[in-house]
Amino acid sequence: MTKPYHVFISYATEDEAYANELAGTLQWLGLSVWFAPIALEIGGKLLDSINAGLMASQYGLLLLSPAYVSKKWTSYELDVLHRQHIEEDKKLLPIWHGVDKAQLDSWNPGLSGIVALRSTEGPSTIAKKVANVVYQGCPIVGVDPSYENPQWRFLQGRGELYLNNRDGGAFNIFHAATFPDSAYPIHVHERPHSRRDIVLAVAKALYYRSYDELSLMDGDRERMKAICKQHGFDLDAPGFDPAIYG
Repeated sequence: MTKPYHVFISYATEDEAYANELAGTLQWLGLSVWFAPIALEIGGKLLDSINAGLMASQYGLLLLSPAYVSKKWTSYELDVLHRQHIEEDKKLLPIWHGVDKAQLDSWNPGLSGIVALRSTEGPSTIAKKVANVVYQGCPIVGVDPSYENPQWRFLQGRGELYLNNRDGGAFNIFHAATFPDSAYPIHVHERPHSRRDIVLAVAKALYYRSYDELSLMDGDRERMKAICKQHGFDLDAPGFDPAIYG
């Protein structure tokens, strides 16, 4: 790979559940994915982060839906990706998600001429087809082990870290959410994290169900939801989406 990311996923917020499942499967298949809920950090400049992702990705994956074609933000991403497609031969991988050729022809005829997949095939099947394109049809692919970045896995609720040294007690992100104020900030994934940062990561893990089921029992899930709510992240609120918080 000549760029840091194999795939940049461009999608509308309304389609985030599908995009999240797709991103997770692509990563499981060994692809490096620029996906907003994973790549964006609190305090970062949204436009700068997206522009960096657009420039640093080898392929542009477009989740085209009625919501996608109606939004200015996705139009911006598409404009950049389309120019890269024309000027730099960057490959676009469109997925029709509730749209048809007639709709795309009326909105952006250039897109309807690119061979596309349909989301009805399901995220798992589509991810395998995308990976086959990226890996150029090779039957065997060397993939980094899932534990390669334990710091990132910790923030997804998928693993544990040791406390202060390699012989320290193991803790996961759900434990961290209950630590006393004196324990904060917590330094993980190359920077200090405030309690709000950690609780937001917990809210994302619960919302996207990215966490390891063995690390959180049913009773603990309700406790975590209550902690999230105390910090302004009410998972049961209509329209709640942790992605809007960074």
